[in-house]
Amino acid sequence: MLKSSEKISLIKKYYKKDNLFLELKLLNYSGYNLYIILTESKKYNVFKLCWFDLNDIKDKKIDKYISQQYINSEIINLIEKTYSEYPVDSHYIDKFLTDKNTVIFNANLKTKIADKINVSFNNYIPKNLDNLTELFIFIFKNMPRAYEGFLYKLLAKITGNTEMYEYKEEFDFDLFNDDMDSLFHYHISERGKKYYEEERVKFLEKFDDKYFAIVEGIKKYVVIIKYDDKEKKTQVYCSCPCEFYCKHIYAVMMSIRNHKFNNFYKIMYENDSKSLLERIIDFEYILCIGLVGKNFEIVNNYGEIELFPIFDKNNEYHWVILEDSADKLLQNELNKFIKNQ
Repeated sequence: MLKSSEKISLIKKYYKKDNLFLELKLLNYSGYNLYIILTESKKYNVFKLCWFDLNDIKDKKIDKYISQQYINSEIINLIEKTYSEYPVDSHYIDKFLTDKNTVIFNANLKTKIADKINVSFNNYIPKNLDNLTELFIFIFKNMPRAYEGFLYKLLAKITGNTEMYEYKEEFDFDLFNDDMDSLFHYHISERGKKYYEEERVKFLEKFDDKYFAIVEGIKKYVVIIKYDDKEKKTQVYCSCPCEFYCKHIYAVMMSIRNHKFNNFYKIMYENDSKSLLERIIDFEYILCIGLVGKNFEIVNNYGEIELFPIFDKNNEYHWVILEDSADKLLQNELNKFIKNQ
């Protein structure tokens, strides 16, 4: 079986008559091995952006595996002009470079301080290489939308959203039987157990293959755990700022294992165009966790807590409570609020 390095060598050999402008390697990156190359044809004087899923290449007939997009030469001229003014840290190698989520980017592109760019890092573009973001955006905007996820992950460090991507990466883990403490630092496990014992997991409910939870810490945090019971694969997310598996996730996992569920309130905005049953079937209801001031406190589609006004701009009420607690806590809070208006 051909190694990734051998496949890349075959691709370069296939394009040996072309001028190499840039190449990008995503090696073992979220389980993928992707090789992207931008070349200029000496014969036809055109630029081509080509990409290869190295996992798909089974033999030496490289032409079978090519996906490509022609690039206007004016765009290349603009890139060259722009980067001639950028002081890019052009020979950067991450000192913590590993063999997972590896990014290797090379470009025969003159910058303000170097004739070429050669950088290597893991996971995300380092902030000191933020001048390269325009190049990465250019590459992925000329590829199918299916690859945009790589772009967003690469930019995560610069945009400050790394935890969103770390938590959403799938990993092998039996949610009900594997050792939880193998995922968490010792002190995180201990704090997570305490959160569980203090019943800080206020809401926990399963929808399809996802568990949604609200954990009360310094403030309220959303935890989402996606679990494939057949493949025993898990994905976890928490809205807290920690960039590691946190105590909130631990507390929710313990609650799931011990069947400590507490359903969310469900609310729905009135809409005469569909029957109530049709809207419930279409999952048009909203997960609610209570009232804050003049608003419903809800969980939006992005896994964030958001406030929705109870009254519209005309001071009218248009909500239906689909599911409440056994003691009608939400309805009672709402009645008190409306009475005091």
